[in-house]
Amino acid sequence: MNRTLYALLSLGALITLPVTKTVADTPTRPKTPSPAQGEKPKRKPITVDLELSQKALDMDTLKKSNMGYMPTGIELVEEKPIAITKEPPYRGKPKYGAFVLGSGPKRATYFAIDEVKGEKGRIYIDVNQNGDLSDDGAGNWDEVKEVDGVTWNESRATLHASWGTGVKEKEAGSYTLFFYRRQGDMRLNWTKVTARSGKVELGGKTYSILLAENESDAIFTVSKMTDRTRRPVQFLIDIDGDGTFKGVQETVGGKKLYTSENYFIDKAIQIGGEWWDLAPNISGSELTFSPTVAPGDVAPQIAAREEKELLPVGAVAPDFVAQTPKGAPIRLSGFKGKVVLIDFWATWCGPCIASMPGLQKIYNQVKDKDVVVFSVNVFDEKEPFDGWIEKNSGKVYNFTFAFDPAGRDQKKSIAASKYNVSGIPTMYIVGRDGKIKSVIVGSGNEKKIAEALGKLGVSAKTE
Repeated sequence: MNRTLYALLSLGALITLPVTKTVADTPTRPKTPSPAQGEKPKRKPITVDLELSQKALDMDTLKKSNMGYMPTGIELVEEKPIAITKEPPYRGKPKYGAFVLGSGPKRATYFAIDEVKGEKGRIYIDVNQNGDLSDDGAGNWDEVKEVDGVTWNESRATLHASWGTGVKEKEAGSYTLFFYRRQGDMRLNWTKVTARSGKVELGGKTYSILLAENESDAIFTVSKMTDRTRRPVQFLIDIDGDGTFKGVQETVGGKKLYTSENYFIDKAIQIGGEWWDLAPNISGSELTFSPTVAPGDVAPQIAAREEKELLPVGAVAPDFVAQTPKGAPIRLSGFKGKVVLIDFWATWCGPCIASMPGLQKIYNQVKDKDVVVFSVNVFDEKEPFDGWIEKNSGKVYNFTFAFDPAGRDQKKSIAASKYNVSGIPTMYIVGRDGKIKSVIVGSGNEKKIAEALGKLGVSAKTE
């Protein structure tokens, strides 16, 4: 997909991976000794109140913090929901769906998409939740753009989020979503723009923090490492007070060190030398820090990790073994003598998915020229990979897909352990001699890919 679609999606072109196991402390910050392994901390739990911040995860914040987004969405249906009692005059056959935000009785906001071939589509959203789709505006999309001959629609809307039981609403608030769709598709995709924000005092220092759920359904239930039915909740902490969550970079003893400010809270994390378990309530309005000890798989004191450079041009591309969608082993060395574009991606990575139409366009031009697009799913789970492959491989995309059996284990990951990848999408172009010819980071880089292939004697057009 080209730069136009990157602008269309309006959210980050690269996802820098959150730390999933430990929180590093900067090497220059004084540390409070953690309790010995198994020793009960003497500290008391701390609970902080968090407010809904409507634009906390808007484009500017994501870019400044080197963050991306995790899209979700639904398949549209042609049967009208019974909750819709009045509709505008349609030009075509409407398709229906609902945004579901929270756990309370008013969690569903219904919508209808109306379109006919050759005309701009419309989306009618029952923002006031009265069952009437005709009294919430004209139904125009915020943006309608043509990308590679395909019409894309996008909008933002602030909707009602409801928390409570099925019959009683205990808490409510406004929640902003960014949503987009390729015209004609039976699917609408979206991601949240809203997050919970606040401050916490730990170790005598006050930090600005954000809490973000990654299902874009306004439910902040924490899924632990053993439960992957939901994407884990993210905790962002501005350690250095620069107003972003891009992390702290320092050079100590000639080494480049990096401290993340972006974490999944499915395991205990360390802040200022003290270990905490983080648990939000379902709405995210309260976040409790419970003192704990260091997990058994790490030392009590965690230093900032060394930031490794991506492999340089001219280096021999490390061989690796991944799995085909059917579970068979597939090796990089199996493509010896061919040009290989290694694409590291994940199903939850919006910029990664946004890159694939552009990859397919290039692949269509070079697949008969001994060029392979080897798209390796990393930092991910097998179940979502299988589901994505079923819908897309051989239907939308026909290049080579593979799964990294290390799953979410970043230490064992092919991308991280062999290629020093910390953010996706990242692409390596390997020449026929097995050496790295180009490294490309982020989405919307079809022109760079074409230029790199051109230097290897393979022509491809991006216009």
